[in-house]
Amino acid sequence: MKQDKADKIIQKAERKAAKAAKQVEAAGKKAEAAKKKQEAQAQKRAAKIAAAASKKAAAKTKKADAVAKKAQMAAQKAEEKKAKAMAKVAAKAVEASEEGEAAGGKKKKSKKKLLLIAVPVLAVAVGAGAFFFLKGGEEEEEPQEPIAAPAEYILNEAHITALPVWGDTVLVYQEEIVPEAPAESEEGEEGEEAAQPAAEGEAGFTKILYRYEGLQNPVSLVSAYAALMTTEDAGFSVVDETLLRIDPPEELSARGSLQLARNVPKAEDGTGGGVHSLLLDWGGSNCSVTLDMPDGIVHDPKPAASAPAAPRRGLSDLEAIHPSKLGLPGDSMEAYTMLPQEGSVRIAGSVCMRVNIYEAGGQIAGSYFLSNDGKLYKLDEAANAVVELDWD
Repeated sequence: MKQDKADKIIQKAERKAAKAAKQVEAAGKKAEAAKKKQEAQAQKRAAKIAAAASKKAAAKTKKADAVAKKAQMAAQKAEEKKAKAMAKVAAKAVEASEEGEAAGGKKKKSKKKLLLIAVPVLAVAVGAGAFFFLKGGEEEEEPQEPIAAPAEYILNEAHITALPVWGDTVLVYQEEIVPEAPAESEEGEEGEEAAQPAAEGEAGFTKILYRYEGLQNPVSLVSAYAALMTTEDAGFSVVDETLLRIDPPEELSARGSLQLARNVPKAEDGTGGGVHSLLLDWGGSNCSVTLDMPDGIVHDPKPAASAPAAPRRGLSDLEAIHPSKLGLPGDSMEAYTMLPQEGSVRIAGSVCMRVNIYEAGGQIAGSYFLSNDGKLYKLDEAANAVVELDWD
């Protein structure tokens, strides 16, 4: 019995081992397939980049051919012009020669000498023009090579989530926007030296521009990215050109721009700090993100100035008021007794204290209300309503 049980355990272990081996084998095949797929995608991406580069190179070659053809036509025209000029000079020389034969030999020799000088000068001028034309046609900028879509932007050593772009159809380009150095000022008086150039670093921050071409829906992409970057974790806000926080637009148009910015605290060693800015521009199937560190600080709008609160009024003010202001007879409130009531009521959104005023015989003269914002009301019992009174 024990042997049978042991055999069963061994068989079970062998089945598990065989199953595990199959799983390992399947996992290996899956990993190999994934690797081949990644390699195929990488080859496809490289082929696409190569095709784009080849296309641009072909365009450049075509442009160069057009420039060369234009230069050839210009040279041909110059030759024709040169031939016409030579013919004209020769005709004049022949005419002068004929006149010289009639007038004497000296004048004839002089005209021939003029012809020999004029022809080489014309040839040199035409050749120099063709040389400079061809030289100007060669000066072209090299085509910019695309880069892999970045997962993060690096701005002053800070890592920022990049525009989430996938797909082989999107081309991404990166370039730096170097600020212009301040112009050197010159002294007006002759003999004085020009002022020294601005110190290094004063020219401004070198912005970094990322261009995305071939996007299917840049409006939705920018909208989702702005929503992601304005979360509490990312810390960005929608701002205007003065870094003032503004409400994000309810809906983005087909073309437009949006600036996101955040304040960055300084590190313990005093480094860092400043403002991180992302300027988003989009239109058609393209979009760009410009990384910058502008001067200033991201700030909120100033709160609206509140109206000055009315001076608080109390029982002493009510005692000093003229009875006519309360609709009561007499020249002084000394003939009346005032009794504040417990509790409070709310009138026009303000908390009010009720005060009953009695005549000398104990008959109630009226009920009044003093609000915490300085207003005075009288109860109109007939209308079961309150009427605001003027203190002055």
